[in-house]
Amino acid sequence: MRKNNSEKIKFTFKIVAALSLIVVLTMGLGFLRFHAARLAYYLDTVNKSIQKYTDEEIILRQELSGLLAPIRIYSYCKENLGMQKVLKAETLPVKTRGAALTASKKNSDGQKNLGWRSGLAWILGK
Repeated sequence: MRKNNSEKIKFTFKIVAALSLIVVLTMGLGFLRFHAARLAYYLDTVNKSIQKYTDEEIILRQELSGLLAPIRIYSYCKENLGMQKVLKAETLPVKTRGAALTASKKNSDGQKNLGWRSGLAWILGK
């Protein structure tokens, strides 16, 4: 009888150990499945942001190529801004008087420092 009881206890212990192992493995697999789903969600958000930035880069490249192409700039200026092509460019000579255009810092001679506008007063006729 003792042998029969010890065999029952060993058998019960083996069943409990096997069920415990199955439960632990199932919980471990569940955790791994949850972790994989979380990583898949993170990967999806990264892919969406990459796609968004790729689309933005394409738009910016198209805009840049439009700005760099001289014929597009010319046609935009002509059509939208009403500008016309200049056939002859003129230049106007600007005469400067002997002094620099900025105010001098020599106040020791009794001259007042009138600021930078005094050097440009000849433009306004004063």
